[in-house]
Amino acid sequence: MKNAIISTSLAIILITLSSPAHSGFIPYGRIFKSAQDERSYRTQAQDSRIQLELRKALLLDSPASLMQVSCYVYLGHGFLIGEVENDEMRDDLIKKAQTVSTLSGISYFLPNKVKTGEDGPSALEIKLKGMLEPDYPSSKVTVKVVQGTVVVLGILNQEEQQQVCSKISEMAGSDKIINFMQIPSPETSKTRRVQPLRRLFN
Repeated sequence: MKNAIISTSLAIILITLSSPAHSGFIPYGRIFKSAQDERSYRTQAQDSRIQLELRKALLLDSPASLMQVSCYVYLGHGFLIGEVENDEMRDDLIKKAQTVSTLSGISYFLPNKVKTGEDGPSALEIKLKGMLEPDYPSSKVTVKVVQGTVVVLGILNQEEQQQVCSKISEMAGSDKIINFMQIPSPETSKTRRVQPLRRLFN
């Protein structure tokens, strides 16, 4: 009887361990980034939804255009960053972005493509992201380097923006920085929880 119970228990454990991992998957990385973000969870959700709408609008007719162009949405404002083949392509992307009615506005940095032989993030972009990550995680600040120009996006207060731009200028050795960062507002920021009174006596 005892051996039967042990055998049954082992079988249950083995079945549990062999079940698909994705059935109990918890996106801890996404949860952490969401918690680090200055935006309220509602604002984050709205920005994510609008960003999907923006990407869909750009992909409808010219999916190849997004190979070198990244789109972002912060506080309802859209951003297009990257390289385009020509002026016509730039105008087309901007017009398509403007069809997204949920956007409050659109900003862009879309220079004509220059043949450099580089695909993907540049060494400078990777270096800047590594430098900023400890103090300003990607949930707060995004850095893109396009033809030697550093484009900074995210949501930080005025003082933090100045600190970030100063660090980037020192590291990049250039003043070619476009600051697309936005300042959080009380309506879109997380409310700070009042700390328990017991902490006052610790």
